[in-house]
Formats: sequence, C-alpha cells, structure tokens
Amino acid sequence: MVDQTSKKPHAILVPYPLQGHVIPSVHLAIKLASQGFTITFINTHAFHHQISKAQPNSEADIFTKVRGSGLDIRYATISDGLPVGFDRSLNHDQYMAALLHVFSAHVDEVVGQIVKSDDRVRCLIADTFFVWPSKIARKFGLLYVSFWTEPALVFSLYYHMDLLRINGHFGCQGNLFMSMFIHVNQTILLFQVLASFLLDRNI
Repeated sequence: MVDQTSKKPHAILVPYPLQGHVIPSVHLAIKLASQGFTITFINTHAFHHQISKAQPNSEADIFTKVRGSGLDIRYATISDGLPVGFDRSLNHDQYMAALLHVFSAHVDEVVGQIVKSDDRVRCLIADTFFVWPSKIARKFGLLYVSFWTEPALVFSLYYHMDLLRINGHFGCQGNLFMSMFIHVNQTILLFQVLASFLLDRNI
C-alpha cells in the first residue's frame, strides 16, 4: 500500500512575525492542510517565545492539537537575527533591518534544508510584507505565493495611495506618512471590529 503522505503536495509558509499576520497565516496553514497539503510553518524564536509566555501551559507548538486530528503541519522556529529578549517594539528600525537582512538568510537556509529532505515541496507561501521570498522561491525552483493578511480594502488603499494623495483625500500639510499611517490604522481597526461583529453573528 502506498503511503498517503508521499502523494501530498508540500508547502512552506512564512508569516510576518507580528500577531496580526501570524494568526491569518495559522488559519491558512490549517485550511491547506485540511485540503491535503503538508505544511511546514516557519516561525521566529522570538514570536514562539512570546506565544509560550502568554500561554505557559500550552502545547509544544501552536499546531499540536490540530496535528492530533490528522493534519500534517510541521513547525519550525528560526532566529530573526536578534536575541529573544530584545525589545522589538522599542527598536523598530533595528528589527526591520534584521528581518530584511538576517531573517531572510535564515529562511533561505531552512528552505534549502526542507527542499533537500523532501522532494514534494512545491511552493513557498510568504507574507506580502516581505520583499525577498520570491528570490528564495526562484533559487529552489518553487512556486511563490504572496499572502496578503489584511482586508482587501487596505490592500487597495496601499496600492492606490498615490491617487489618494493626488486627489486630496489625504492632507498634504505636515508629515504625509503619519497622516496615511493614522488613516490606514483607523481603517484596519474599523474592519477588525466589523469582521468580529459579523463572525459573532455568523453572518
């Protein structure tokens, strides 16, 4: 009898290490695994530590319980280039630089190891906020899927920011970036409240 796992396509999923990005990525991993994929979910040591600290009696990783239902989700953690105890929120620029230059190198290395150990790996799914995954996917001959974790309206706002500015929807007085940031964050908050309301009522 042929082992069923030998037929499953294998995808590697790399979320952006912020809560609002990791949670939708976890949902995507579970959904794909329930459709017959093998998933390797790559998290950072720091984010894994944050989850473990928030839930001290939790399982070994965030997929332990769903694996019990038969889903093939593997979990790996790697360094983002900074010590686990480093305050990423107070040192934003340093954190962003580490994600761009060091984390990307660690992802490249672990993707190479996974591809070498499993010839079923077909694609790399990574958060759209990363700028480097397409190069890694190309290097290892993988299909690249850019995963946008925010509402479609937010994507449209980012995509059309130049038109919004040209047409005066954002004031050009003062710091334009801060103005955009405040408006986009208010929009995200509004959509999170609306989504929560609709989900609570099964609409």
